Amino acid sequence: MNANLIPNVLALMLFLVSLFIALRAFYIYSQGRNARLFILGLSMSIIALTAAADFLSSNITSVVLNTDWFLFIGQAVSLLFIFMSFLNSSGSYLRGLMLWHVCVSALLLGLFLLSPALPDFPNTALKAALSGSRSLICFGIFACYVSAFLTKETRFSFMMGLSFLMLALGYLIIFQKYLVTNVLLFDNIGDVTRMIGLVILLFAVFLG
Repeated sequence: MNANLIPNVLALMLFLVSLFIALRAFYIYSQGRNARLFILGLSMSIIALTAAADFLSSNITSVVLNTDWFLFIGQAVSLLFIFMSFLNSSGSYLRGLMLWHVCVSALLLGLFLLSPALPDFPNTALKAALSGSRSLICFGIFACYVSAFLTKETRFSFMMGLSFLMLALGYLIIFQKYLVTNVLLFDNIGDVTRMIGLVILLFAVFLG
């Protein structure tokens, strides 16, 4: 089996699911001006771009694209803003967070555009820290949806919580590759786990 098959399928799934959620979030935001939906839409847009960048860097060999900076930092920061949007429901807090999110996202796009000129990651420890942070943030988002489910017991909050739990576990499994020698095994298991989380996330948005 092609070693890039599972990563390529995951990248395409992540791109399509994230893009769909981003478009839906922006559409609903245009009707109600809910800042939390804007943050979700912008976060998922950046994550969709990281998936596209990952796919391109893995399959285009004629040009060196060091997209790991954009991939790891972009996903971690985008997930962090989603988590932070749950910490406070006041309008002023969410509007301020939205403004910061736009500024930070512009910097992230700079990383994406500069990927052909950027050096590779300086060391494995930094990559491991950024990779592991995605798992911690997803666990935090999972906890927020668990709290929401315990309050209202809606199907949407249950499925969203389950999806972020699977994503958190997937990132956690991938993190193990920095501690052992069998890198491909943990990559593949983690990627499949994240695929399951993406499928649940897509169903949650459809049904929600």
